[in-house]
Amino acid sequence: MKITCSDCKTTLGEQTPFDDPFKIYARCVSCLAKQKEKASRFTPEPKPGQKKEITLENGMKGVLWVPESKEEKLSLGELAVSGKRCFCSKYERVKCQNYLAGLKDEDVDVSFLHSMTCKIETSSKSRKKKQDPPKIEEPKKDDSINYNCTIRAPKHYVQLIFDDMAERMDRVLEILAEASLKACKEDRQKANTNDALSPMSGSKELGNPIS
Repeated sequence: MKITCSDCKTTLGEQTPFDDPFKIYARCVSCLAKQKEKASRFTPEPKPGQKKEITLENGMKGVLWVPESKEEKLSLGELAVSGKRCFCSKYERVKCQNYLAGLKDEDVDVSFLHSMTCKIETSSKSRKKKQDPPKIEEPKKDDSINYNCTIRAPKHYVQLIFDDMAERMDRVLEILAEASLKACKEDRQKANTNDALSPMSGSKELGNPIS
């Protein structure tokens, strides 16, 4: 059996039985080093409990951190302004304006979902033995990590962030509604086609008695 690198397909060696054409997959030193280097780029940073200063595309300074409780985790359409969560929607705009107006300081802390990382398991290419019993799948753990970003900004800028996110969420809802309507029409059209091709369709006309 030949031992072959699963990435670059280079033959690494052979092992008994030598007349067996089956290949055993492994990783060569070079590809293993590349894999470790690639994995190091996606090492969660900062780690839970730590903070990291970043610069956003607009030049503003922010702090990246990992929420450790459900109360701190934000969804794509949420903001946390001075600790108060609010969902960005045109129906909540006035409520957000009133809340901002009631805050004493002109600059406030606002947090939003910055990014998310998740672990993707790669499929194993190794040959399974026939005598091995099937493995019982255990419930998968949530390996995703949410990163919140907190910046300090004037209240009018926070309102701009709110309006921009609300517009984005409205567009997302429109896309989902359009996709749902399209799928519904396709299913209805498919059902009508199947009914038309059914042998039972038109049975009433074929069953009329001859006078």
